[in-house]
Amino acid sequence: RAWGGRVVIRVTTLFASRAGASARYYGGYLTKNGCELPGRWTGTQAPELGLVGEVTPDRLESVLLGKHPFTGKSLGRELLDRINKNGNVTKAVAGYDATFSAPKSVSMLWGLTGDEGFAECHDRAVDAAIEMIEKYGSTTRIRSNGTRLHPETCGLTIGVFRQSTSRADDPQLHTHVVISSKVQTADGRWYALDGRVLKRHQQAFGYFYQSVLRAELSARYGVAFDDIVNGQAEIAGVPVELLHQFSKRAHDIAIEMDHRVAEFIERTGREPNEREYSAMEREASGDTRADKTGLGADQLRSRWTREAATLGIDATSLVGDVSAAARRRPIESSTLGVDEVLETLAARQSTWNRLDVLRVISGAVSPQPGHDATTWTAAFERAVDTVLDACIDLDPTGDTGTRRRSDGRSIYVEPVAAQATSEFVLAQEERIITWALDAQTDSPTPSTTISDSDLDPGQHAAATAVAGHDRLVLVVGPAGAGKTRMLAAATNDFARHTRTVVALAP
Repeated sequence: RAWGGRVVIRVTTLFASRAGASARYYGGYLTKNGCELPGRWTGTQAPELGLVGEVTPDRLESVLLGKHPFTGKSLGRELLDRINKNGNVTKAVAGYDATFSAPKSVSMLWGLTGDEGFAECHDRAVDAAIEMIEKYGSTTRIRSNGTRLHPETCGLTIGVFRQSTSRADDPQLHTHVVISSKVQTADGRWYALDGRVLKRHQQAFGYFYQSVLRAELSARYGVAFDDIVNGQAEIAGVPVELLHQFSKRAHDIAIEMDHRVAEFIERTGREPNEREYSAMEREASGDTRADKTGLGADQLRSRWTREAATLGIDATSLVGDVSAAARRRPIESSTLGVDEVLETLAARQSTWNRLDVLRVISGAVSPQPGHDATTWTAAFERAVDTVLDACIDLDPTGDTGTRRRSDGRSIYVEPVAAQATSEFVLAQEERIITWALDAQTDSPTPSTTISDSDLDPGQHAAATAVAGHDRLVLVVGPAGAGKTRMLAAATNDFARHTRTVVALAP
């Protein structure tokens, strides 16, 4: 998460049943009164459909309905909601909105100085992220001879909508990247985009966008950055109080979240977990979401100037603070070792793929001398290749048929599947397995003092094994089998014999 609660990237699923409303929102509402730039078409597939230049609501609606924007012909299977025999509805997916948000410090410099170069840096970073999404995420799934194939397609159809303000009328550069769910394979057939790459690796794409943005800002303006936190870093020298002042939308959400978390704790007696917190935050964001005023940056800049002045800050002093911070922190060459990347990866997972490596590098490397967005992107691809070359390849060996050009993997292998691991991880697994085998050499020594008479024979046998003196006991049982009751009986037996229990759970 970024400063003030803003998310570095958020991917939202768009549904065909709401195609008209979505098209009006992106193609009309966001650009009404001419206060924002009109959307633009991009993606390799777009020109093949005759889509170039400005996005219009009618063309966007056709695309989100899965139809040709000029002929109205359905592109492959029609996008229709499905109802199963139980009456449950599966909504047809029209596409995805990947929204990239600049750090608040970048938006503040753009807003107070009026220098469009800051917005251009954001645009270049977004374009780099789009290219990365299209390169590795434009695959589909096809059934063939009883198996599933995951071929590349001819690219994506994308509408890009850059916005410059938040719903509280604060400066906030962000871009909606609206991706159609329809993709075409080399044989001319239309299928559904496999959105799992975009969904599962949205953090990697968001971190990459941030890293490219830092490189472009450093190359163009020579700015320095604070420490990278969760993939994002603010420009050094921008006063914290200024960031606070212009994060009104985040403040509204934070206040609402305080109430919701307090209610959750009172109701459940515990803190919400990460998934529950994220769901609550999405609801809080929606419930506090006001309509945009329709005012543009030119109309709001005088207000921003007055608000900054209450803190004793103006455009000149802000640029001076940023320049002074850059002089104190000149850009220096540094290296990130392959072993460091592998160690970071292995800390949270035992296997990974290319985009996992991209995420780790993007979230760790600061801008380097002589790099802008273009050269930084090329350097990243080489760096990811270097890390993967040092890994153990988990893909099947031998001839596995056609391979994808983007990642070199067989079309029989899912693009989200684990691709690699390290010698360190394999050595850990070998030690664990060896220990587990050694732990089975002695005869079982179950407890003879389990006292819970209400356990059934299976539960009793499991409890005596757990509370015994074997070095390793594995209990497997489905939901409702009484594992919790069994563990309570075993724990009571431990306590009677003054044996310490340490409970761990994933």
